[in-house]
Amino acid sequence: MTDNTDFEDSFTSPHGFVDPRQSIMQTVMHMVEDNVLHFKNDESEHGQRLHSGFRALKDNLEKVSAQADLVKREVSLYDFSADVPGNGFRSFTNIVHKAVLCVFDLCKQVCTNRDSIILFRKGHYVREVEAWGQTLASIATLLDYVTDVLMPKCKDGNLLPDKSDSPVELLTVLNTVSQYSFYGRCLGFHYYESLQKTLKFLNISMSAFSEVYYSDGGFIQRTKQSVITGGKYVMDPEQRARRIVDVVQYSSVDFIKAFWSLAETELLTQVPGIVGPSLAFQQAIVVPCEDQQVPKVDGTATVVIQAPHSHLPPSPITCHLLSAHLREGMLGEKDRKGVTVLPPSPYLILHCHGGGFVTQSTKAQEVFLREWAVGVGVPLLSVDYSLAPEAQYPRALEELLIVYSWVLNNSQLLGSSATKIIFTGDSAGGNLVTGLTLKCLELGIRPPDGLFLAYTPFVFQIVPSPARLLAIMDPMLPLGFALRCLKAYAGQPSRNASLATSPVDGITMMLGQQPKMLPSTAEHPEDIPATLEVPASSNTMNQVPSDAQSDTESFVEVTETDVQEAKAGLSKEVTNMSKSPSIISEPGSDTLTTVSLTSKASEIEDFKKSNGKNQSKKENKEERSKRYVTEFLEKYVLDSRTDKQGRSVPILRTGSDESESDETVLFEASNSGTGIGARLGRAKDAVFTGISSGLSSFGLRRRETVPSPTSPSSPQEPSQSKRPSLGKISLGTTHLRRESGCSLLDEFSGVELISDHYISPLTASHELLAKFPPTSIMSVEYDFCLDDCVTMAKLLRKLGVPVTLDVLDRLPHGFLNLSLVSKEAHDGCKLAVTRMRQLLQMDEEVATEFSTTSV
Repeated sequence: MTDNTDFEDSFTSPHGFVDPRQSIMQTVMHMVEDNVLHFKNDESEHGQRLHSGFRALKDNLEKVSAQADLVKREVSLYDFSADVPGNGFRSFTNIVHKAVLCVFDLCKQVCTNRDSIILFRKGHYVREVEAWGQTLASIATLLDYVTDVLMPKCKDGNLLPDKSDSPVELLTVLNTVSQYSFYGRCLGFHYYESLQKTLKFLNISMSAFSEVYYSDGGFIQRTKQSVITGGKYVMDPEQRARRIVDVVQYSSVDFIKAFWSLAETELLTQVPGIVGPSLAFQQAIVVPCEDQQVPKVDGTATVVIQAPHSHLPPSPITCHLLSAHLREGMLGEKDRKGVTVLPPSPYLILHCHGGGFVTQSTKAQEVFLREWAVGVGVPLLSVDYSLAPEAQYPRALEELLIVYSWVLNNSQLLGSSATKIIFTGDSAGGNLVTGLTLKCLELGIRPPDGLFLAYTPFVFQIVPSPARLLAIMDPMLPLGFALRCLKAYAGQPSRNASLATSPVDGITMMLGQQPKMLPSTAEHPEDIPATLEVPASSNTMNQVPSDAQSDTESFVEVTETDVQEAKAGLSKEVTNMSKSPSIISEPGSDTLTTVSLTSKASEIEDFKKSNGKNQSKKENKEERSKRYVTEFLEKYVLDSRTDKQGRSVPILRTGSDESESDETVLFEASNSGTGIGARLGRAKDAVFTGISSGLSSFGLRRRETVPSPTSPSSPQEPSQSKRPSLGKISLGTTHLRRESGCSLLDEFSGVELISDHYISPLTASHELLAKFPPTSIMSVEYDFCLDDCVTMAKLLRKLGVPVTLDVLDRLPHGFLNLSLVSKEAHDGCKLAVTRMRQLLQMDEEVATEFSTTSV
């Protein structure tokens, strides 16, 4: 990762000359001051707003520049190495630098066009200047906390403070920051340009989808509403920002599952096969949910691992095998005529997908898994584990262990001799395969020969690290989404919640408090899956030595009779329960304007059980629909103004005076190559541009006399606006917070998360971590999990484990899923292929000594 925080570089002035003595900040400040003076005597409404907006820019630029300089002095203390600069503190200084560059471009446009009556659109630039003023004000608030609180806590290069009041401390800070600016006009300013339009498209889609998801009515009504709301959010960035913040703050995990599952629709899952590299073999493989016997590495015994059944009855586990070549022994290989069959590969990749433990599948991630299978050239088996909240921790980990055990016994069916096996995973999948590695080491069975982990969380706590703060401006993984995924996977309703259905006799941790040990015996011992050891020289059952087990052992030893009784009991249960799919709720089941805004899931359930029933009796469907429409119109669609007779009349809130070039191009494919991928990308751009142009042809333009949602309230015309200007907000004359009945702080202040070393690998013993295989960790500059990755890499290096760390510039969490639409994301995908080949030591040129590198 390159250091973009050098504020002393020379820069080209708007007049075309370069002054090597003048820094970027000095240039920008000079331009801002010039605009302040220029608009000081402009008595029009927009002129005065530009004057106050540039004043706000000046004040906030000075503040964030001084704060960034303080942080910059110490950022190198937290890096992995001099060759790999990257940590949450450094990311903040880079964000300031990117913001300064964006303000420079804006000031340059104003200075160039402000004297032109035709080219200078005052209304457009008013909103741009006010938006950047608010963005800088929010960054300044975050930097205040970083410099005053976090840096004193993070001593000796430690990015994860040992003691904190999390999550109360973190959420309290974030609750004081206005998030609207990060999801409006300034959305994704710190990412590569190749990604900014795609991220804007995703956020417009989420805004429109949320209204459809939380609406009442049939298919036709929802479809019509989707078209209308989609056009509204294209034209009005401020309205889009308000909607996104509401969705992030108050939507349930069911909405998250439904929205992210759009990537698994039949149409989108066809795209990788059309534009991506071709595969010779791609097939679903169902791994039976039954006991597996795996020999210990030392040959002293055979470990028998019972089939998983925590939270859900035992059910087969679906996996997908992808391979660029057809190999001997593969399932169905003999049925393929006329295809070259290669010998079994000595290598195998076991992959676990991301998705916050609650959504996604192999099909959704095929966009980069194809690249990996072809680039590495070995069979790749991806596991579709059961999803939360139906299948909470540790169900997914149990299924992963069963699949791995089955692979060790049946690798020939995958076209591999399994001489070398590596585990790969991104995000939640990286956490799962890391926990699986710990489990293998504890059980004494064969561990993987390497680990590739992409943007992986290694600490399951809401600690206020600098990188955690970055989630407040993340369009791919917003803070509210991340927290609800953690809660769905490992959340407990209270400290006294029973773990009877969980095979973990582990630790539950109240967020922000020290771990507390639970009793070592479960309430229902028969529910605990078992691991048995069969001595190599005898058929009798032996126990593992006491020192081989931890207090939080998930797989305890029982007698063979106990296992048979457990199986008999389970056979009576329903075994064909489906895995937790991502299902869109029924119409009217929830709405962002009513019950779903409560802060706790228990309150929602209580409402549905009591008030919800009474409501349905008192109010028929037609009346309820009218009420929802009225609330929706008042909240999102209608504004008001005063007519000539002094009456307040409703008008359509239609957006801003944005040029079509600013807001209509939503999605842009990578321009590299001239093949079918490039042709499809151009066709896709044309479709989206056509749709957007069609929407704009309806005449959804705000007249100059109608103020925008961010216009200041004029004393002479009090009814012309409902919201204060962003310029006033930036100057501190008002405080913008949407009034609501709940917040993330209310929802998570009393939440408990299960915490043991399988789910938080950084808490594992150093003796165990020292046994890790060579590990390659990849993270990104503005990632929620960046500090986790840096800290894990440092710890493994300290323990003597061969490790590489890559911190990629200006890419978001989950960038691998965007490799088809961004050259930089695709380059990161190819780097992942290189790291995997290094772990497998496949080529002489890449099998050199494992060293630290960066991009």
